[in-house]
Amino acid sequence: MIRGRGRPPQEVLSAPSDHGLMPMGLRASKSEAKLLRLREVSHGPEGNRWLQHDPRGGVHMGNSRVLLSSALSMFVLLAGASLFLLSKDSLDEGDSSSGLMLDPLIQDDGHDHRNASQHILYTDNIIPVSFNELTAPGNAEVQVAESPDGNTYAYIAGWSEMHIVDVTNPENTTVTGVYYDPNTQVLDVKYLVYNNREYVIVQNQLVDPGAADPNVGEWEDPAQVTVTLVDVTDKTDPGWAGSWYDADHPSGPHNLYTHMIDGEWYIFVANPDYEACDIGQGDACGGITIAHLNFDVAPDEDPRIIKVGEAEVSWETTRGGWIYIHDMTVQTWPSNDVNDPRHGKTYVYGAYWEAGLRIFDVSDVPHPTNSPIEYAFIAGGCVSTLGTQIGCQWRAPEVGLWMDFEDFDGDGEPDSGTTGNENGGRASYIHYAEPIDEMVDARHIGYPEGEMHMTYIATEVLETTVGTGMSYLLDTTPYELVNGNIRFLPRLIHGWEIPFADHHFIPGGEEWLLFSPHNADHNIFSTGSSDRPDNSHGGSWDGRIYLSSYHSGLWVIDIESLMVAGLENGNKSDAHGGATIGYHLPHGADGAPLDSSYYDFGWTPFLWAAEYHEGYTYLSCITTGLYIVQLDLDAPYGKIPIG
Repeated sequence: MIRGRGRPPQEVLSAPSDHGLMPMGLRASKSEAKLLRLREVSHGPEGNRWLQHDPRGGVHMGNSRVLLSSALSMFVLLAGASLFLLSKDSLDEGDSSSGLMLDPLIQDDGHDHRNASQHILYTDNIIPVSFNELTAPGNAEVQVAESPDGNTYAYIAGWSEMHIVDVTNPENTTVTGVYYDPNTQVLDVKYLVYNNREYVIVQNQLVDPGAADPNVGEWEDPAQVTVTLVDVTDKTDPGWAGSWYDADHPSGPHNLYTHMIDGEWYIFVANPDYEACDIGQGDACGGITIAHLNFDVAPDEDPRIIKVGEAEVSWETTRGGWIYIHDMTVQTWPSNDVNDPRHGKTYVYGAYWEAGLRIFDVSDVPHPTNSPIEYAFIAGGCVSTLGTQIGCQWRAPEVGLWMDFEDFDGDGEPDSGTTGNENGGRASYIHYAEPIDEMVDARHIGYPEGEMHMTYIATEVLETTVGTGMSYLLDTTPYELVNGNIRFLPRLIHGWEIPFADHHFIPGGEEWLLFSPHNADHNIFSTGSSDRPDNSHGGSWDGRIYLSSYHSGLWVIDIESLMVAGLENGNKSDAHGGATIGYHLPHGADGAPLDSSYYDFGWTPFLWAAEYHEGYTYLSCITTGLYIVQLDLDAPYGKIPIG
């Protein structure tokens, strides 16, 4: 049930004064007066349309941040095939010019969300590099990785297929192989290497019962809801290497993560369903399954997936409401400080919907080398009972939480289903969680001495009366020791929402999720050299978040700007605009509805994921294919220069 209360009070989150224009986060030189160009192109091949908006002729914002100024005037020309947004060069020589960012979220009467030509919307600092339609629509998570063969590949999950795409040259990509999965929807993919053999882990989830293969069995059949190991060493002929079914979670997994702990690979599986799960007997309902990927087998045998335990939210610390694990990231504590009690330990950062961020310690997971007796006992019990609680009882302890969501209605309570102003989960449906890879020194922007650890979390919003969905940058450095046990004490640095969010809503019905955030990636960049100057607030590093939002496209967010805003306690909408580096709505082909009971939209774009890799951002669009784009600030970090 949606209990939204309409627009938040202006003093809580004020809207920009000019609907459709917003201060933008990159600084352009005076000579770069053209801010944004939107061009309708002649109707050539669909795959070329996206590249015809003249990627190299637009504004490259250079190496400094963009400030917006009232000194600019804007002209909108709508004539024939082109629309131009121009600014007046009115500043003195040597001064910084500034630009206005156009609202790319379109909800006008007559707008067609499936028409690519109506979505040629982007900031000129993010240029298109290539577009690959793959072999079929229905694309989901993407992971990019270097292979022992010397090439770079993207692995893209999608409904009944997993694509392998050679992206060694991002401007010229090729589908090298396709793994067909005859079961239910494949929504996630994770890559790993062991002894020069390459594998991906994919999952099958019961999203659409009708998608099950009748040659395999009924849709309730365990074969339809497995975790599957695929050997991708031969990129032209990926092959099945093993499957694993968890009887404790009969509807199948939604997300996966792989992580090595003391030389052994483990798989972490998000199970977002409580059906046929009994909390009373200790089931980790809607929780995280932990399995060991055992490569200690005979040379002619495939590795085995063995469940060894689970992780679940501490129910007594929640406020109730809609609670389940949706996504998670696993990370070994990145600091080299041996005096930090977290040194060398491994944690799961889980997105637990209205239970917020939950952190679990999996350092002492049953391990064949570290704890061989415990491992044999627990693994044997899990195998013999198909992963049920009868014989599979190891639990990772919860060691931290955060659920101080935005208070849009100003009632002193975080907005959520149990505290009021739920509004489709705009503030509280925490769907994605990712710890920042590196600790950073932020003394140059006013933070205390010492390295900081941060975590980025984002919502997924179903429908709203106003807004598109919050994300939050958290400081996950603080901790306390309670009876010798570590407890994280996360605190908010600053939130972020699309700067135009206060002028939009998510209608629900066939347009549910419309402008919602989905998945994200990030990178910390070393700066200070002549070819890699600092582009943010000084210091020796820059940090950027690459957020995919379904029909809102890619949004790039500056981490340091959010950190500065967290110290200033100023206007939140201004902070959202100031931290926005740019956006890009990929539009290579018209969208077509999928044969899916849930994801039947045909929108373009309809982004599932954004993945940063060595200077480029890879965008998986559910309805059209794989896009590669490049932010101008990322170009010095790429292997292959464009041009």
